[in-house]
Amino acid sequence: MLRLIEPSIKEKEQILAYKKAFQENGDLMDGTSFLGQLPTIEEWLESLELMKDPATLPEGFALAATWLVVREEDQALVGMTNLRFELSNPYLRDFGGHIGYSVHPDERKKGYGKIILKKTLKKAEQLGIPQVLITCKETNVASAKIIEDNQGRLESKVIDTSDDSLVRRYWITSYN
Repeated sequence: MLRLIEPSIKEKEQILAYKKAFQENGDLMDGTSFLGQLPTIEEWLESLELMKDPATLPEGFALAATWLVVREEDQALVGMTNLRFELSNPYLRDFGGHIGYSVHPDERKKGYGKIILKKTLKKAEQLGIPQVLITCKETNVASAKIIEDNQGRLESKVIDTSDDSLVRRYWITSYN
């Protein structure tokens, strides 16, 4: 039903449309590895390559991979997900966690978030990451449910000092 694929220039138009949908909706683009901040898809793709290799990883960032989530029947881009291989800085350890993901605004409430997180957890397992920290804002009830449905155990709630929001911190130690 859904599969994760590495982003490439072939998906440029779909990625641009994804970005536009989030901007028009006023939503955060979690799990997109700075798609909203980079001016071109080409620059974004280049930055994704830098994040996958310790030799080119920018200082202060974590090794990571980002995938497009595509619906198999029509090849539509329905989401994105990002997996950080380690929590290499204080922000990730406290607030960011290992995984970020998003679902296209037009594709929400179809169960895709739960599937996306499950598939990303499978990638974490394949990479030998023994446990995963995943976080969400206290106000994001849908994400909290998705995390809990994927065996997330609430460890704590903390204030994110970058925006004074309350963040729920979950650990997932079983990838079933």
